[in-house]
Amino acid sequence: MIQDIFPSDYDNSYRNVSPEDKDLVVMCNSQRLIYRLNGSEAELPTVGMLRDIWKADISGLRYLFSAGSKRFFLYREEAEERDGFVRDNLMAIRGLEPAYVSFAAAVGAHLAHWYDNNIYCGKCGDRLIHKETERALVCPKCGNTVFPRINPIIIAAVTDKDRLLVAKYNKKHFNTRNNQYVLLAGYVEIGESYEDTLRREVMEETGLRVKNIRYVTSQPWPFSQTSIAGFYAEADSTLPLKIQKDELSELVWIERDKLPARKNRTSITDNLIEWFRHGKSIEEIRDERDAANEAAYAAKNYG
Repeated sequence: MIQDIFPSDYDNSYRNVSPEDKDLVVMCNSQRLIYRLNGSEAELPTVGMLRDIWKADISGLRYLFSAGSKRFFLYREEAEERDGFVRDNLMAIRGLEPAYVSFAAAVGAHLAHWYDNNIYCGKCGDRLIHKETERALVCPKCGNTVFPRINPIIIAAVTDKDRLLVAKYNKKHFNTRNNQYVLLAGYVEIGESYEDTLRREVMEETGLRVKNIRYVTSQPWPFSQTSIAGFYAEADSTLPLKIQKDELSELVWIERDKLPARKNRTSITDNLIEWFRHGKSIEEIRDERDAANEAAYAAKNYG
């Protein structure tokens, strides 16, 4: 998945540090990212490039996080395409190598969106300032503290024996870069558990009731500022489907051996479908994820 950047490790500890020329810069406004392709790999500008190519003032750069030995900073001003760098939709970087660059760009864009939407205090209206001890914005007048917003969401792989329920979004939600089948999803409402969200979303979008809800794994999905919990659940495929037309354009049961392979494995949707397609059990999936996470943790802490 997109957060699996081993052998690099993601360190989101906030630090009040100054940028150096070799540090990398996330330049993202309105979900459009500045990057270029170096062969088949994605490349972000360095601080030195920002100063030399764009003649930018680097004093306002904000430290974001590190991935391995690479440090990332945020540049919040608009920037033109120059020297092979293009300004493209953020989703274009999804799945590009090296993995740590596409992940860092997406997380940086998530934080850029948060900064852009939190300029003034929602309590008293004064201008927010950066808190120097942690990643937060604070009001100097009333003390209101604002932390990065993360929206909880569920993804539901609804199955019936060897069949999986998949969908396509309508034009309102359509991503022209990805016309693959998707799974059912929805935001968690106030006072709702993840399981109750799953039951409600499946009922609203399909008219079906589900049972045997099983949590599988989770992932950050910075493209939409969300944190996703993934589940398998069972439903009766012989019952009629009642498609929610303002959300979905297609809703269909597909047998395991007829499911098209996913183009990549960056999202939890990709993985839930691929795991089902290959007949993996929940236990096998969890063992696989645990092994990957333990390897990354060991590399980070023990070299």
